[in-house]
Amino acid sequence: MRAVSYVRVSTEDQAKNGVSLENQAERIRAYCEYKGLELVAEIRDEGISGGVNKAREGFIELLDRAEAGEFDSVVLYSLERLSRDMLTMLALERLLNEYDIEIHTVDGQIDTSTPDGFMNFAMKIFLGEMERRQVKYRTKKAMEHKKAHGHVVGSVPYGYRREGDSLVVDFGEQSVIKIVNGMYQSGSRLVDIVNHLNEQGIMTRKGKPWAPMQAKLMITDYQNTYKKAQNKIASATRAFIEAIA
Repeated sequence: MRAVSYVRVSTEDQAKNGVSLENQAERIRAYCEYKGLELVAEIRDEGISGGVNKAREGFIELLDRAEAGEFDSVVLYSLERLSRDMLTMLALERLLNEYDIEIHTVDGQIDTSTPDGFMNFAMKIFLGEMERRQVKYRTKKAMEHKKAHGHVVGSVPYGYRREGDSLVVDFGEQSVIKIVNGMYQSGSRLVDIVNHLNEQGIMTRKGKPWAPMQAKLMITDYQNTYKKAQNKIASATRAFIEAIA
């Protein structure tokens, strides 16, 4: 059976865990020899986050080779090397299954060629997704706690400046906010407002000309006059669901 290996490290992985590409590759080679798999190619993504699939050249190469029928199984050190996102992993397994391609991992000995192996795969990515969401939830609650106690979290909103862990009013920026809201309440369009600011030599915090979206963020009770565009991920997910149903 022909196999390809896929290895990936992000700079974060290297800094925190010391996970190296060569370490993964060596473990995969040993696994393939033990399992009697013919390793025909090694695909790598180095120093790249697993969050954006299309930005990973190796990941795209893996999909291209799968569609071309160049291998029968993909071997990983662990499932997280492909992705930590449950939807991505379920969709990828479904795609590979359409081409009769198995997923194997060194860590955990996952093998999707059997129903039990698929169950192990599904449980692993479910637990990974739960952990990812727990981290996100804890981070959100920590930020809310800091904000409730007057600490600055995230970027400093226009009209204020940071002093230590607190925000203080920036009267210069507040005067710009007053101009913007006054013009908006008088019926001016966003483009008219930013043109006025730019013509008066009033620049953004970074010293650049204003754009309509920046002015919009300063307006109290701004009313959209257009229909919100559909979220691209939601649109693609719906198309995927309809296609596999």
